[in-house]
Amino acid sequence: MTTAHYAEDRSALTWPLLGLGVAVPALLAAGFVAGVVTGLAPLWGITAPLLVLCLLFWGGLALRNWPTGIRITAGDIRIGAVRSARAERRRPTVTHQNWAVFTCPLDGVRGLRVETDPAAIRRILRAPEFFTLSNRWGKPREMGRCKLGVLSAPFMRAALVIELDGGWAHFPATRPAFFFPNTPGRPFRTRLVPDESLTWVVPTRHPERLWAAVEAAGLGR
Repeated sequence: MTTAHYAEDRSALTWPLLGLGVAVPALLAAGFVAGVVTGLAPLWGITAPLLVLCLLFWGGLALRNWPTGIRITAGDIRIGAVRSARAERRRPTVTHQNWAVFTCPLDGVRGLRVETDPAAIRRILRAPEFFTLSNRWGKPREMGRCKLGVLSAPFMRAALVIELDGGWAHFPATRPAFFFPNTPGRPFRTRLVPDESLTWVVPTRHPERLWAAVEAAGLGR
């Protein structure tokens, strides 16, 4: 087994995302059950739609980001569902690219940095060159392609940014996704296609520890 210079699992799961995506739905589900059992119609009548909305939005985002992790070894770097033996065989849609694995030999890594500056993080979350569906529920009108390898997450405060040389990285087979804007003047159905990015982004909850490992391995550049 290859020894990892750095290993981080569930790197996208911050407390706010877990709270809104897991804890709040659990509380709403408990309120719904209590309303049904006690016959309090106002209680289950209020909690039911809130539960559905919360599960669809925040629960969906928590699910998309759940497996995200980082592995850096002496030979390569991997991001995505790094703990799963089945991840390399998956063909997810662009909405769930975090459930696959992205791999690049270190010889193909042109630059590696840990970004913690709030302005830089905001740019990663919003700029078109980093468009992804791991940090937003729906597709903005101007988003026509989903950047593969950009695994940024809601409430992300630090990220490993990996600049790649072309032709080295292994991208998983990823399928397009379809959206239904339901807006006057727009097509009934829109298609979001994958676009292989030479800049990878993955959240980290331990930026200092990650950067120390990168420097200790002589990879900071």
